[in-house]
Amino acid sequence: MAFDLEALVGHLYVVGGRPINVNPPGASVVVAPPTAARGREGDTFFTLIVPSGTIAPTSFYEQLAVLAAERYFSMSGSVTIALRAVFQVLNRNLHEHNEEHSEFEQQQFEASIIIAVLHGDDLYVGRVGPVMSVLQTVGLTLTFPDDPSDKEQFFSTPLGILPEPEVSMVRYGVNAGTRFALADANLADFAVAQLTSFLLENDIEKVLDALREAHKVQGQLMLVELVPPEAESPVMTAPGESTAEVNAKLAEARQIVDREGLQSNNRRRGKLGAVLRWGLSRLALRCAAGFGRLSRLFQRFLPLPEPGRERGSAAGTVTLAGLLIPLVLAGVVVLSWVSHIGATEFEQCLSRLQQTANLASSMDTADRRNVTSAWNAALQVADVCETMREGDPAIAAVRQEAQDVVDRLNNVKRRYAAALTNFENAEITRLRLNGTDMYALDDANQLVYRIKISDNGTEVMRQEPVPNMRRGATVDGLSIGRIVDIAFDDVSNELALIDENGTLVRCLPQFIMICNAQRVLGVDQWRQPLALTVWGRRLYVLDNEGDQIWRYDPSGATYPSAPREYFSGEARPNLRNVVDFTISLDGNVYLLYNDGVMKKYNAGVEKTFLFSGFNEGSELHETMTEGFYLNDSPFSPAFFLISRGARAVFETTTAGTFMDSYQAIAPDKFELLSAVVAYPIHDIVYVASGNSIFLLNKFADE
Repeated sequence: MAFDLEALVGHLYVVGGRPINVNPPGASVVVAPPTAARGREGDTFFTLIVPSGTIAPTSFYEQLAVLAAERYFSMSGSVTIALRAVFQVLNRNLHEHNEEHSEFEQQQFEASIIIAVLHGDDLYVGRVGPVMSVLQTVGLTLTFPDDPSDKEQFFSTPLGILPEPEVSMVRYGVNAGTRFALADANLADFAVAQLTSFLLENDIEKVLDALREAHKVQGQLMLVELVPPEAESPVMTAPGESTAEVNAKLAEARQIVDREGLQSNNRRRGKLGAVLRWGLSRLALRCAAGFGRLSRLFQRFLPLPEPGRERGSAAGTVTLAGLLIPLVLAGVVVLSWVSHIGATEFEQCLSRLQQTANLASSMDTADRRNVTSAWNAALQVADVCETMREGDPAIAAVRQEAQDVVDRLNNVKRRYAAALTNFENAEITRLRLNGTDMYALDDANQLVYRIKISDNGTEVMRQEPVPNMRRGATVDGLSIGRIVDIAFDDVSNELALIDENGTLVRCLPQFIMICNAQRVLGVDQWRQPLALTVWGRRLYVLDNEGDQIWRYDPSGATYPSAPREYFSGEARPNLRNVVDFTISLDGNVYLLYNDGVMKKYNAGVEKTFLFSGFNEGSELHETMTEGFYLNDSPFSPAFFLISRGARAVFETTTAGTFMDSYQAIAPDKFELLSAVVAYPIHDIVYVASGNSIFLLNKFADE
């Protein structure tokens, strides 16, 4: 859906109460270069980097912005994965610099950063440090973080201070007419109602003027308005630019458009799918009819600009709707200020919600994609309404109807995710299950927990850290470094751990204090070990940067020999984006990539494997994956795959055919999905999300 929306961009830079007629040094807008990775071709990347602590030279922030864009467009996979990688790279560079120079008391560098990515009809926003965004679309004003007045939520740690950045992200559905701003902490001084009045100005130039006048002392801000490609761009106040111009320079395909394709695209926009693509702007037009008298009354006392002075004319009813909506809603907002009536805001939201639901209900259910989009729009409006009146039965009824329809169309089974256990300040990245013994790798604290589960799989009998499986522990005279992974050896009935230095530690579950350690050979050949699997007592270490799986053969109770390469010859697979791997009982190696692709090998030779049976739009390559578990026992053999973006667990046959997908009734529980295992005897699936482990029953929704 590349180039369905373009961006008009303006900047605000106020220093000491004086507007500076240049872009803020850390502000950047980059469209996808010709060399962009797969999946990035149509994206637009917006960055704002602001000083934190000691102010560095201007070039410092400019170079960070360039590095951020280069890193993003070089990565394939989901937008959230790429964004997180950008934050980690920038933070690592700053943190390493600060650590190296701290002992010499040289200058330390910190920065706060906010990034937005326009990906089709979605806008992803990520932030680190005290920065924020505000978005206005179809009468709704949304800030990120949700409550900038909450100092604990707003003032997160900037880049360069911690080894790992404190990243928070959000995703919005956007359409023509959507406006958003990326800003420093000074924007948090304004109330949401005041920000709404700024963003509802007639055009982007007037929005910038209002913001410039409001920032009395200091401020850095990037303002963006999304428009259809055919819309006329207004004359911008300097500094300003349009990505339409940038696209013309960078993408030759934008200059030589095939006529038939263009005509087909225009016809497509005239259909119902196009109306939904622009989101709720069409629905807000219906609301406008109900507010007509109110707006005329308001205009009599405080005349609004004529429609002819709006942002510019564009063909079609959709664009006309986008021009009229801000006019009507501005009247409602200002009248609410004057009369101090806050209750009607909820009533208006509830009316929009009902109209959205009515439109979705009237659609042909055979059009699965558009029906899903319509009900998802209703869920978005319900979220906004619920912030005004939590627990309202009318909202709950629409939400339930919308969720039921979306789940049914997407073959989703919604289950109650019960908290099995959680750990303080932890980040669980691996789960291993052996009978009723579960082992969890806490990557944040670099240690392993043992969790004893009841026979029915629903309760924790006891849990404890494994003393000899933590960073810094010494076993047989060897100190454990950064832990790579853990695995269970079914032959010797031992839990194994490998660290980045090749230290192998093995412990007996029944005597968890009895462990032995050795340093395996050939570690100098490793480039970036990622995962460990034990099969037939052999060790297999996945090195995704080295595009290799290193195999260690046992001799007695040790591994005395150098590793052998699993992939031989010149035609080796690219393992850079592999997130996990496993080996089945019959010796097949399965590699899972972050874009949802699974590859199967036997004796180093690739075998055919494809996922099938997924609904259009719900395929794994659309949702992305973070990990998987293979149950190839006689009890319900299957793959279980987790997708953080979809907040779902997918179940397929061992041949890759879709069976079911599971989501939590409270979706936020699956927001940080990182690992999954299954207990097939009782049809239980365990997932790790953040510092918690949840269980869900495949056949029970309570």
